[in-house]
Amino acid sequence: MIFLPPTDQLIARCRALAALDLILSPNWQGRFYSFNSHWSEDEQMASMRDGCGDEWWIVFHRDGWAALKGLGHDSPAWNRHGETLSSALQLSFPSGLKEFSTEPAFRWNQTSFAYFLTCGAAGWIRANDLAWYSAEDAGDTRLLAHVVGTPSDYTNFAADYYETKVAEHLVAQVFALQPITATIVSSLNPSTSLDDIAEELYNDIQYPCANKPSN
Repeated sequence: MIFLPPTDQLIARCRALAALDLILSPNWQGRFYSFNSHWSEDEQMASMRDGCGDEWWIVFHRDGWAALKGLGHDSPAWNRHGETLSSALQLSFPSGLKEFSTEPAFRWNQTSFAYFLTCGAAGWIRANDLAWYSAEDAGDTRLLAHVVGTPSDYTNFAADYYETKVAEHLVAQVFALQPITATIVSSLNPSTSLDDIAEELYNDIQYPCANKPSN
């Protein structure tokens, strides 16, 4: 299992991961991390997919609740229990989050781990613990590592997945949501530019921008 941070910190990290992946892979199909600030009128949504069957989604609602579901397709929990586990996790969600726990886009029949945070709650609840699967590895520790990890963790990931060397201090700046400059973009990926990615960076991801993109 993994201990998720408060929603403001988690949103910030998800935005940063999406921004870094956008720079390293302007083509959406090649990315791990994405962030949609306009998932619905009241919701933002972060997501991860690795192209090999692993994935997760996190929804952040304006009212204060948040929820996450994911699949570690080669995890022991999924391989042992499959859709039985998926159904148990789905049913463990409180009735107030039914809209999330029945959303077809999230493929609830393929779920090995889930978390939720109700309005006013002190912390996240791991649905696997409520569904009596707490002792089994469901893949969440591995697949959620970057939402709580260090800049060094991301540079190692980028070297492996994107086959490129990424400066740790630049990742640290983005993790801190400091302004992304044209120099930062070209340093991370010389084949793209801030102008090329600005629309998605500032509108879809809503990465913070001080007035306008700076050079």
